[in-house]
Amino acid sequence: MTNDPIYNHLRELSWRRKLTSAEEAELRTWLATHPEAQTDWQAEAGLNAGLGRLRDAPVPSNFTARVLQAVEREAVAELRRPQGNWLTWLWLRWLPKAAFAAVVVGAGLLCFQQVQAAHRKKLVESVAAVSAVSSLPGPDILRDFDAIRALNPTPAPDEQLLAVLQ
Repeated sequence: MTNDPIYNHLRELSWRRKLTSAEEAELRTWLATHPEAQTDWQAEAGLNAGLGRLRDAPVPSNFTARVLQAVEREAVAELRRPQGNWLTWLWLRWLPKAAFAAVVVGAGLLCFQQVQAAHRKKLVESVAAVSAVSSLPGPDILRDFDAIRALNPTPAPDEQLLAVLQ
């Protein structure tokens, strides 16, 4: 099948009615320039001829009335449909997502609270453990730090040893 507009136009005309002589001449010209579409056109023409030989289907005498009643029922059903349908749709679509997000945030906050409580508990235990130790020296020991440091001077570096190492 081609997407050529001339071919498509002639094909659609052949569905509705028999082509005029001018249209048939235009079709022959087009098919002469596009021989690959010849088999497609022959199949289309055969199908159209077969459909043209079919008898028309019998239509009940009240067909129009039945169609109009169906249209009216559909219009009434449309009016009875609750307005705000989009709001219901939005509510039903976003409610599960919002509930899931609330559960995730709640679980995260609960975990955060538990971690903070455990951290505070360890901090209280460590402060209690340090305050219970009485063998630690007090700050008075630092008062004589300079005198103690002066009593034990470090020896000077050995120059000969350093020269040998280099």
